[in-house]
Amino acid sequence: MDHETKMLDRIVALEKEVSDLRSEVQHLKQHTSFEPAKKALTPAYVAPIKQEHGEESVQTNMQLEEPILEKEKRSLEELFTRALPKIFMVILVLGVLWGLKLVSDYGFLSDSIKIIAGFVLSIGLSVCAFVMDKKKKGSRVVALSLYGGAFIVGILVTAAGAILYDVLGLYTALIIALIYIVYGVAISYMKGNEALTALVVFTSLLLPYLLEYMEFSTMIIGIFIVLLFTVVQVVILKHKQRKALYIGMAFSVLALCIVSGFHIEQIVFFAIALVLLYSLFLVSYLQLYPGENKLHAGILFSFTISVLTAINLMLLHKDAAPYIVLILVGILSFVTYIVFKRKDKLLLDIVATLTVLTLLTFIAQLNISGDVILLLCVIVAFAGLILAVKHAIRFMKWMYTFVFTILGLFVFIFFDVQPVVSIEHLVQLLIIGMLVILYRTLRKYSISHEDDTMSMIAREDVFPILIYGAALVYIWKIDITHMPDHFTTYLTYLVIALFFATLLIIKRDVVGRLLPAIAGAVYIVAVLSLFSSVWVEDQTVMLALIMRLLYIGLLWAILVDIWKRGAIYKNYADILEGYTEQLTIIVMIVSIIAMFGLTNFMIFHQQINWNSAVILNTVSIFIAACLSLFLAAKRDYRNLKLAGIGLLFFGIVKMIFFDLSALDLLIRSISFIIIGAIGLVISNKLLDKGKDSE
Repeated sequence: MDHETKMLDRIVALEKEVSDLRSEVQHLKQHTSFEPAKKALTPAYVAPIKQEHGEESVQTNMQLEEPILEKEKRSLEELFTRALPKIFMVILVLGVLWGLKLVSDYGFLSDSIKIIAGFVLSIGLSVCAFVMDKKKKGSRVVALSLYGGAFIVGILVTAAGAILYDVLGLYTALIIALIYIVYGVAISYMKGNEALTALVVFTSLLLPYLLEYMEFSTMIIGIFIVLLFTVVQVVILKHKQRKALYIGMAFSVLALCIVSGFHIEQIVFFAIALVLLYSLFLVSYLQLYPGENKLHAGILFSFTISVLTAINLMLLHKDAAPYIVLILVGILSFVTYIVFKRKDKLLLDIVATLTVLTLLTFIAQLNISGDVILLLCVIVAFAGLILAVKHAIRFMKWMYTFVFTILGLFVFIFFDVQPVVSIEHLVQLLIIGMLVILYRTLRKYSISHEDDTMSMIAREDVFPILIYGAALVYIWKIDITHMPDHFTTYLTYLVIALFFATLLIIKRDVVGRLLPAIAGAVYIVAVLSLFSSVWVEDQTVMLALIMRLLYIGLLWAILVDIWKRGAIYKNYADILEGYTEQLTIIVMIVSIIAMFGLTNFMIFHQQINWNSAVILNTVSIFIAACLSLFLAAKRDYRNLKLAGIGLLFFGIVKMIFFDLSALDLLIRSISFIIIGAIGLVISNKLLDKGKDSE
């Protein structure tokens, strides 16, 4: 009994402790910082309890699970309600500014009075916010909006007093602006509101333009931007404000780029300031990165590419460019090592890729040219696409798809393939290879990600067509550039035929759903173009003849494969099962038309005489008719049989009403003997088939 009583007492004590801890966690959820809660929720253990009568001791190890503090999800109505104070604060500030301007236009107030009124409004808003905060009256969101409004009004009034109205001395305005910036940073630190921090950073970055107006030293302006970003990191890291970090970084980089445009002679200093700014950003980013987060990893990639692009543009044709880029390579290499130690695969992929791209940029800086810059842009866009596809980062996927598409179109429209060993030629080959790799990556990683409709269409339809189109354009450029004048276009015709045959054999899930149809349409256009042209140079007659025979032979090879149920038939069995008869009729008719065109071409170039052409045309009609009848009997195809009878009737009519008058007696005799013999053989086969079926 004593043992059971002790056990019950211990269980009751544990339940009480768990209840107290839950209450504490619930209380901490209402605040912005969860650090104390995490410390309080350490595993609790119960000491081992020894049983009586010499039995083995049993250790009760009860570990309290750490509650997952999920971010509070607010409804759309609640989000809108919380945004109202900020919206109305902006409306209030605009109303006051317009009111002061209206009063000024009518001459009621002097410039000095307007500036004083602005400062009074700023201080009044701050006092109201402090009173609301102190007495716990009203909403905390409204109080934060008042703090932010006081800061904005103060900065704007200071700038107006110094630049627009010339009421404040420049150094006086500078001191007041610095006081307001200190006030904004202090309020952000104490209140821990991310929107307030972002507002303070954005508004504070107006001061560099005041310093530029005051003609301050370039170094002071750059140092101020970097120093402001450094001070704000204290607030950002304290309250884990990732959005404020990104907003601050974006506007700080923008401020450096704009100010550097006014001081081209000091451009190297601004590039160094940009590298320092990026280093501070990386320090905070690595501390705030939540781990395996696609959105934040994509933002790092975009920021790094933006900084690298800005440095390249700043230091274009500058001797210091390779050294600055090399510093970036060292920074990113160190970050890669840190991320490797963390074993974060997603972030490691991103940072390692950025390191390689920066290293390529350094190599390009050694002998920079426009073509090399474009090559690097293509590589950067391709690397971004691969990472976006691999880790399913949606916004990166859309952004770098757009960039890669624009670059690809530019390259294939304006770049040439001559000389063979050139950057322009290499870029075109690289883009085709990149499209193939990208398609394989899409097929590999889309299986593990949930695809939307657009992604599925891009993977199965768009990319195979892009690869096919890019390859054809490249071959066409090679054809017209490097082939002799009399032999142009034939390489393109050959590749079109080979591509069509290859695509029919490759598995359908590899080539996509639309590419075979597109390749077939291109093949038909090539057939019409090839057989409709008669005149060619004398040197290319044999090549043109071989190409025409190749196109006719390819049609018959496809037909034979379908009837033999070969690779093409197995690949498209669900489609060809019901259309074999129609396709056979089409091939027969197209073959006869192609034969007429071939004989006409040979007559034009004096390869055969008129009599031989007439015989070949008639024989081809009878061969097609007999084959149609033979194949129709083999599978009992009624329409094919009717087509064969129709072709046979057409051949007889042609032979009687045209060939008899066009041919001399000897040729007429030979042609009739050949056609009659062919007809008898085929008829015998048909009758044997009919006898077997009976």
